Amino acid sequence: MRRLRNTNTTKLSNKLLIIVTMGMGILTFLLIGLAVVFNWFLITRYYNDKTMEIADTAAHLVDSDYISELYDAISTDEFGSIIEEAQKNGDYTAVKQWMQDNKMSERYEEEIDRLNSLTETMSAEYIYIQIVDGNKCYTIIDPNEDYNSLGYCYELTGTDYDYITGNQIVEPNVSESEYGWLSSGGMPVYNSEGTAVAIAFCDLAMNDIVNSIVKASCINLMSGIVIAIIVLLIMSKKISIGITSPIEQLTDAVDNFGTDESSFSSDNIVTLDIDTGDEIEELYHAIHFMQESIINYMNNLTAVTAEKERIGAELDIATRIQASMLPSIYPAFPDRKEFDIYATMDPAKEVGGDFYDYYMIDDDHLGIVMADVSGKGVPAALFMMMSKIIISNYAHMGLSPSEVLRRTNDSICENNAEDMFVTVWFGILEISTGHIVAGNAGHEYPMLRKNNGLFEILEDK
Repeated sequence: MRRLRNTNTTKLSNKLLIIVTMGMGILTFLLIGLAVVFNWFLITRYYNDKTMEIADTAAHLVDSDYISELYDAISTDEFGSIIEEAQKNGDYTAVKQWMQDNKMSERYEEEIDRLNSLTETMSAEYIYIQIVDGNKCYTIIDPNEDYNSLGYCYELTGTDYDYITGNQIVEPNVSESEYGWLSSGGMPVYNSEGTAVAIAFCDLAMNDIVNSIVKASCINLMSGIVIAIIVLLIMSKKISIGITSPIEQLTDAVDNFGTDESSFSSDNIVTLDIDTGDEIEELYHAIHFMQESIINYMNNLTAVTAEKERIGAELDIATRIQASMLPSIYPAFPDRKEFDIYATMDPAKEVGGDFYDYYMIDDDHLGIVMADVSGKGVPAALFMMMSKIIISNYAHMGLSPSEVLRRTNDSICENNAEDMFVTVWFGILEISTGHIVAGNAGHEYPMLRKNNGLFEILEDK
């Protein structure tokens, strides 16, 4: 019967192209990703360095002693109530008036002008001065907010502590905020005594450069896709010539071989011109060798099958012979009303080594045998027949169970080159009294059913 081809399968060439496409796609994205990461690393490093330079300049530019004086002034309860009211109403006129009344506004505006000038000169986004006191951070000078941010305070919690850990260097970092992408960092502001009293922060805008990176990545991605398409077209042609075409030839050759019994001949082996010099050529030679092996196997199969059928027939006869040697007619002793007996055996294979037997030794004594020969199959069956006959012969001589088993043991040990053995339980029932005298040669213990229906194991010696 000819093999039916599955028309729903995907061609190997398509699978290979898919694998190549996925591989090239992953490689393209990996290379673009590495380029983006490398560029991002260089750019952020440049901006972070620039951020810290500007922050350091701002730290040296501001009047540190004035900042300390200003902080002491705005830390008072009087200013606290004023700034609280201003934040509530959104009107910071009172804050500015308070600064003027305390003769601090002129110097404050000078500091703002300095920072504004630095911001414009260095193209920075934000430059501002803050003081960290415990877990609170106070805004001292913020040119973008002027008086509106003076004294603004917030508590440091969570990640704020990782970023601002006191009046010291705040390591630069790049992050996306509500103001866009920024590079932020800070440098300590030292007073005339060399003590850090505040932190000068600088934020540099990076939106333009981030957009440039995204645009360049898109261009690189499109270029990679175009290159990948060209490579795939070339690969498709090579795959078709070097892989899929030889495999299709092999498939047709295998389909034509073994379509029916008459095709299993050396004349039906197809010789192909496959010279790829790789695993496909090795596969062709392996299939060619397999076809020759199948032909040789089919030539021997008929003889082997006939032999197996003959052995099967002989085993069937042996099974019937073995079954016929065991008592199987019931009732076994119809003329005896004092007792009844029944037995059965189901061998694991066609023939086996288990057997049972029972017979009248005389009018008042019944011999009972349960035995198991080592092994299975024909050897066990032959050993079983011999053992059964020997036990029966000695039992009919009127010997005791122990003597019967002893003499049987001596007999089967003679010329026993295969070291086969049999376990036997042999008992003699005295019918008139109901007493049993038994001997056990390594067999399983028998079970006795009591009048109450329960079973008891007879653990004889």
